[in-house]
Amino acid sequence: MEKEKVLNILRSSSNLPLDLIRRLLSDKDKDIKHEAWNYVILNIRNKEFLLELLSFHDTGTRYRAWNSVPEFVNRGILSLDEVMKRKEYFLEMLKDNNKVVRGLSWYVTLKPLLDMKVVSLEEVLVYSPFLCELVNSEFHEVVREVMEEFKITCKFI
Repeated sequence: MEKEKVLNILRSSSNLPLDLIRRLLSDKDKDIKHEAWNYVILNIRNKEFLLELLSFHDTGTRYRAWNSVPEFVNRGILSLDEVMKRKEYFLEMLKDNNKVVRGLSWYVTLKPLLDMKVVSLEEVLVYSPFLCELVNSEFHEVVREVMEEFKITCKFI
């Protein structure tokens, strides 16, 4: 199916099959993935599907799912206990090979999850060498902010 047709279907539908959404959330085209995520936020209330997204194989989509955890919990779609049982999938993203996912997990998603007590700072600090690897990357400003906020030091700085 051509890209524009897929995007239009996502924008104009409200009851698409979960298998289709699953496939689109793994699409190589970032616009399709983005629009598929917008569809999830607007239309999906299926608890099992949302829990599946917390461990999704595509870490870009998994990042978005974890970033939405506060909203899902506040709206009563997911329970804190259900989320906490899957926290290892968030922790994996703190060392993800995709540096964008890794950097954003540290910078955007971590604090709300700490505030909700989904993860503890002690659990997270084990992964700090993976944050330190980003010090000399395009994420250096973000990394420095995270280091300062959570009092993380990198041995080689």
